[in-house]
Amino acid sequence: MARSKIATAPADPVRPYLEGVAKSLIDRLYGAKGPAWGTKITELEDVVLAVRQVLSNRMLAEALQRQANTVDERPAPFRPCAKCGKEVQADAPEPRILQTRAGEAEWLEPTTYCRHCRRSFFPSGQESGDGPDQPEPGRAG
Repeated sequence: MARSKIATAPADPVRPYLEGVAKSLIDRLYGAKGPAWGTKITELEDVVLAVRQVLSNRMLAEALQRQANTVDERPAPFRPCAKCGKEVQADAPEPRILQTRAGEAEWLEPTTYCRHCRRSFFPSGQESGDGPDQPEPGRAG
């Protein structure tokens, strides 16, 4: 039976740390002797999936918020208006919720406003490599 497998190579730089965290979590959840005899594997899976969900959500939110906090340091292709290429002004950050493959991510996203286009947008809305003349569909305010 074919199974989809998540690539783990991006975690390689922190693998030893993650393995230590996994051991620590098992100690905190079940004690030094591990789960009680008779614990079903589905019960163990439920705990692992719940921990994975909390970790995924928190990591996504933290990474996205840290990126958003550096809006003044964004590369040149992300500075002008995504539609007309003219200068934009910073606007108030807005709460953003995005459904991802790893779950829901929530953070405060900086916004910018183009006086020429009379359009607000999220500066991180462009995909990496997109130029200012290629707006992301559905991102106009």
